[in-house]
Amino acid sequence: MAPLERFIGEWEVDGKWASGESLHARGVYEWGLGKKIMKAHTFVRDGDKEYQRYEGVLAWHPEKKCLFEISFAVDGAVSEFVIEPEGKDTLHLGRVPFNPDRPAKVRQVIKFLDKDHFQWVVSIKDSEDWKPLIDATWKRKEK
Repeated sequence: MAPLERFIGEWEVDGKWASGESLHARGVYEWGLGKKIMKAHTFVRDGDKEYQRYEGVLAWHPEKKCLFEISFAVDGAVSEFVIEPEGKDTLHLGRVPFNPDRPAKVRQVIKFLDKDHFQWVVSIKDSEDWKPLIDATWKRKEK
C-alpha cells in the first residue's frame, strides 16, 4: 500500500475535459480496515451543488499480486483497475487489464509533482486509438 499512502487526505481539481467542459471535483482518501485498504470518495460540483460521483476501494490483491482499485459510480457502473507503480512518483491505472478478457477502455496516469500536487491524465479507447480525455492537476486541500 506504500505507493498509495500519499493520497491520504482531501484533494481538489479544476480542469477541462477534452470537450471543453469544466470539471470541478474533490477527492477524499482515507484508510480503512487496519490500513490494508484505502477508501476513496469523489465528489463533483455541478453549478452550486456537489454530488458524490464515485466511491472506491484501493488495496493489494493477494492472488493477482498487484495493487488494484474497484470503483462504483453513481450511475451503477463498476470499474476495476490494476494499479502499476512506475518509479517513485507515477502510477498507471488500466494499462494492464484487471480481467484479461475485458481490456480497459480507460487509462489513467497519475504523476506526483510534489507532496501537494499530482497530474492526472486520462485517455479513452476510441476504436484502435487512445484519445486524451483530460489532463489536470489535483491539489491537496488546505486544512
